[in-house]
Amino acid sequence: MAEIVAGLWAAEEVVSTSVQAGAAGYAVAKPTMPVRASFKQFASTTLPEASRASLARFEHTLTVVGNKAYIFGGQTDSGQLASSEIHILSFTPSENSATEYQAIPALASEGGTQIPEPRTAHAACAVGSNVVIYGGRDEAGNPVDDNSTLWEFDTQTLKWQVLKPETHPERVPPPRSGAALLFHDNNLVLYGGRGKDGASLQDVWYFNTFTKTWNALPSAPVATNSAAVASNTLYLVSASDKLSGTLYSLTLELYSPEPPAWQSTQFPTSPLTPGPGPRTNAAFLPISTGYGRNFLLYVFGNKLELASCVSDSQNKDSKNDIWDDLWTLQVPSSEPEMQATTDFANAIKPAKIKDQIREKVGAQTGNLTWCKVEPTLSGDPPGTTEESQPTNRASFASAVTNDARTVVLWGGLSKTGETLGDGWLVHLY
Repeated sequence: MAEIVAGLWAAEEVVSTSVQAGAAGYAVAKPTMPVRASFKQFASTTLPEASRASLARFEHTLTVVGNKAYIFGGQTDSGQLASSEIHILSFTPSENSATEYQAIPALASEGGTQIPEPRTAHAACAVGSNVVIYGGRDEAGNPVDDNSTLWEFDTQTLKWQVLKPETHPERVPPPRSGAALLFHDNNLVLYGGRGKDGASLQDVWYFNTFTKTWNALPSAPVATNSAAVASNTLYLVSASDKLSGTLYSLTLELYSPEPPAWQSTQFPTSPLTPGPGPRTNAAFLPISTGYGRNFLLYVFGNKLELASCVSDSQNKDSKNDIWDDLWTLQVPSSEPEMQATTDFANAIKPAKIKDQIREKVGAQTGNLTWCKVEPTLSGDPPGTTEESQPTNRASFASAVTNDARTVVLWGGLSKTGETLGDGWLVHLY
């Protein structure tokens, strides 16, 4: 038996080393976790805080298309809703140059007359080169009642258009704020939020951008505002006490003969088995460290009052208790796939091969394991300061870049209730 195990470990070395012929740097001996992070500030607002156009805001959205961040909506330091302009910031400026910035007024596409009204606590994501937003609250604090419209901003023409359902137009999600709008296979997944009566929603909807049709998926077993899609799975994180949490998952198989069913995995958060403390108004994002190795990243957020899994909007004048940590949850590795624009390492996905061999010998792969992110600051160790990384915050906006290895975040509320107007890059490796 020992000889068989030794042979399998040797096989792992051979396979992994062969894969590395086109993937130098993916070391077999290198542990999967912890993931490390470096931080870089790329911009900070200089607009008057009292202005509705100020980029110091919270409960807004940030969507990444290419090397630009598209910021929309939210609330400013004055307590007003931000204007309906969309703000465009380049987060990879050329060396020794200022960050490129544009403020684009809301304009309808040719032949159209509709534009989105100002809102906060809405949801957004990128579909191709366009930004799509949904829902939110209006000035009176009620869910925006626009027939559950999906608003699409064309980053080429810089104009808005409406994504209208063309089949079964009566089958649309009810209005809501605080929902998650997530990209999947060039389509959209909508989850949760709060309805007109303020009640938490647990429904899941899928919008096919080709047929322009909404379809309902099985409702989630829990209401939470921590939701993400990785590969073909919708993940939710929730907590009912301070010593444990639960990960829920739903495989997004639209044409399966059997309807998909929710799965759940409980995880401890005690000092002996570290895990993220219960939180809300945090970022929960799919990332990759390359070679098919996938994680969900959990960033900052308010410490959750466990009477409810979804909290109301935090009052900016109140003192918020905010987590200062980042966590990763390892999720299944990507399947190998050949693409014309994919390099050898990402086509072969050596992480998947390595995990399969480890499973054969009964070794741990790290799947569904939490680990605290280790920060590596610029200038570390000499000259490191607290200003070298973002202030812990809640109700901020964030998105992942196209390479899935960098997170862009903007604004939010500090632990003292200050409205923030700074932008950061968090690079994971």
